[in-house]
Amino acid sequence: MILVTGATGHIGNVLVHALSRRYPGETIRVFLQPRESLEPFNRLTLQLYYGDIRKPDDVRTAVQGSRLVFHLAGVIDTSLHPGPRIYEINVGGTRNVVEACLAEPSVRLVYVSSVHALPEWPDGREITEVEQFPVPGVPEGYARSKSEATALVLSAARGGLDAVIAFPSGVIGPDDYKMSEMGRMFRYFYAIRSLRLVFSFQGAYNFVDVRDVVEGLIALAERGTSGQGYILSGHQITISEIIRIERQVIGARQPRILTVPVRLVQLGAAILARLAHWFHFHSIITPYSIAVLLSNSRISHAKASRELGYQPRPIADSIRDNLNWLMDHGLFRKRNAASSPSRMR
Repeated sequence: MILVTGATGHIGNVLVHALSRRYPGETIRVFLQPRESLEPFNRLTLQLYYGDIRKPDDVRTAVQGSRLVFHLAGVIDTSLHPGPRIYEINVGGTRNVVEACLAEPSVRLVYVSSVHALPEWPDGREITEVEQFPVPGVPEGYARSKSEATALVLSAARGGLDAVIAFPSGVIGPDDYKMSEMGRMFRYFYAIRSLRLVFSFQGAYNFVDVRDVVEGLIALAERGTSGQGYILSGHQITISEIIRIERQVIGARQPRILTVPVRLVQLGAAILARLAHWFHFHSIITPYSIAVLLSNSRISHAKASRELGYQPRPIADSIRDNLNWLMDHGLFRKRNAASSPSRMR
């Protein structure tokens, strides 16, 4: 049996479909919270297990009998005050999974961490895998929670647990049922599609297709070296380039993009984040998200390519497929005409 936690998330639901195709004779068990939508799993035969990742007994029961556990359950929260829940789930939940796996006689754990758990090298130095966790100096909240959870998994691996770790960069692509942060960003860009003038800034990040991440996770499960971490990154792209590709995909006029000073963007993000906290609405523009887009995003997947044959597809293809999926599922209004974007290296 194969267990997947966080199965309804963006990576999780794509992974469940891929596992069902790759291992057609094997039971796939998904760890769910009560009342979670099963829409991503239409036409799949799965074993459903409902529980709370924060409760050791629930996790122990879910893991029993597994030969392979993919632990993806976690909270992504870039708000000003994420609260204790992010540590309860990201760190405490991972501790419960690790302890449950240690109690099983023969199980491999594939833990999905994040590149945010890694140290961000200065001066544009390429980011690669490290062995010491938690990494000092990573920001409070999401990044620190993933770094501490990674430390738990590596410590257990040194103690004998068969475990490997994945570090995906920013994930985009189709099958985004829960509308990820990137999905929300695409929706925002779509909402301003009629504007001839768009304000942007010198921000960029490394984005990877969810389908490539899933292929990488399965390769980790089958061939990854126990106790090792592998970055599953894609390609670096600027916000302005994303806007241009999206306009091309939806058949809208290309805008004039005016670059504004970074300090002004940071000030606006701080004000918007404060308003979101006071008035209880979700904002994709926060000091954390702006800091990420200004950070060093030269993220190497050389190790995964060398040892696992990992090779991410062109980023323009991922953006096109992401947008088409969102439109086909009614999350955006369908375009009248569209052209395929040029491939980008």
